[in-house]
Amino acid sequence: MGQILVVGATGMTGQPVVEQLLNKGHQVRIVVRSREKLSPFVSEHPNLSVKQASLLDLSDAEMIAQVKDCDAIISCLGHVLSFKGMFGQPRQLCTDAMRRLGNAVEKTNPVQPIKLILMNTVGVRNPDGDPKRTLGERALLSVLRYTIPPQKDNETAAKHLRLTVGENNPHIQWAIVRPDTLINADVSAYDIEPNPTTGIFTGRPTTRANVAHFMVDLTENAELWAQWKFKMPVIMNAPA
Repeated sequence: MGQILVVGATGMTGQPVVEQLLNKGHQVRIVVRSREKLSPFVSEHPNLSVKQASLLDLSDAEMIAQVKDCDAIISCLGHVLSFKGMFGQPRQLCTDAMRRLGNAVEKTNPVQPIKLILMNTVGVRNPDGDPKRTLGERALLSVLRYTIPPQKDNETAAKHLRLTVGENNPHIQWAIVRPDTLINADVSAYDIEPNPTTGIFTGRPTTRANVAHFMVDLTENAELWAQWKFKMPVIMNAPA
């Protein structure tokens, strides 16, 4: 099984990602500020390697050590839903993480491209294929972009992968997974679409465990990866 780095591993989606990877026999590396937030199953697992630090505080050499020999990197980073988390530093958490992780990967000069999987949000539009949003949706997103830093961060993180890393990088292949409204529940049937099929105000719920399942599947399933690499798939629970 491959070696996979997960960042944002103590978050509500990051935790099931790590658990599912370990259950499937992968060697998992994580960078976390507090090991105490890990479940006993994860914290004591022999296939887990923990670097206790804030990701963006790692030196370039430490970042390179974390990505070296990895087959995939999964980012579940997100801003904490509190005033400090939404408006405090680092405001460009996801974007800066993508830049630094990508730079570290390139410096390791891997023989095969590393899969870089970014959990993002359906609130970020893919200009290469998404239908045009309604006037009301565009107005809402414009307000969010200029008043709520995480919205802009999610947009610039996706833009960095699309335009700066691009599709011709010899060391990195990427996918941007866009869940709709996140909820907590077990793995269930879910749909993957290339573009949103609902509006911002009419979205379908997405189980965090399903998002984790899809991202883990992307690391393992070559056919699935070939289908979704360099794309921004939307994930939603299947209709009841």
